[in-house]
Amino acid sequence: MTAFVRIWLTGEDERQSEHFVNEIGKLSHVIEAHVLAGDCDFLLRVVAEDLSGLRRFQSECLARIKGVRSMKTDIPLLRVKKVGLP
Repeated sequence: MTAFVRIWLTGEDERQSEHFVNEIGKLSHVIEAHVLAGDCDFLLRVVAEDLSGLRRFQSECLARIKGVRSMKTDIPLLRVKKVGLP
């Protein structure tokens, strides 16, 4: 399954962002990551075997990264469009 996880860090300094980026780079469940302007700091595309696996990944991996203040997860119900990039 795929989920989109919005991440808020405890601070907005470059050092903390770099630490977060380095940590998620080690996590195979994170298949895409974006720095966002706006409400949250990062948007992650995460894959897991099922809902239990997703919850386990969030609590055992993402939530334990130093500097993560909070996260919210959105689970897509149906993909209606996908465009291949050149």
